[in-house]
Amino acid sequence: MAAPNTYAVHLSSETHKIEAWCESDEALAKQLQEEEDSLATREFAGSVSLEPSSPAVEYRPANNAAQVATEDNVDPDNMSYEQLQAIGEEVGTQSRGLSDDLISYLEPFRNKCNFFSCKKNTDECVICKSNYKSLQKLIRLPCSHCYHAGCITRWLKINKACPVCNEEVFG
Repeated sequence: MAAPNTYAVHLSSETHKIEAWCESDEALAKQLQEEEDSLATREFAGSVSLEPSSPAVEYRPANNAAQVATEDNVDPDNMSYEQLQAIGEEVGTQSRGLSDDLISYLEPFRNKCNFFSCKKNTDECVICKSNYKSLQKLIRLPCSHCYHAGCITRWLKINKACPVCNEEVFG
């Protein structure tokens, strides 16, 4: 039999660096996978800190993973009254609107228009969909959108953003 042909291959130093880098990445990936597997197989009663010096980083046990996944896909149409009550208690009643003190910083002004400008006036409050009339109180938000004073006050108690451009009023 004839001897197989042999070829001499010259590897550059860059090739060795890349190979070493890949080997260290593979070793790190294996180490992380082993740590994850060992943590997942243990049964925990509650959240466990991964590092004792870092209480902000917490591990969520594997047996709660299905529960977390279902919390993100909540369908209120298929829930009982008791389940809806429980969700309401978990979420709470945090207001997303502005306080009366902040709303009071928005100065109302009177809409002034003469006979001819009121005839061609097509500006309307986007909240109540009615046209602005002469001497009505309006409020101009920092984004320059105007609304009836009563309409925007009620709106801002619920939501702190402009109804048109969604810009936060006091952001």
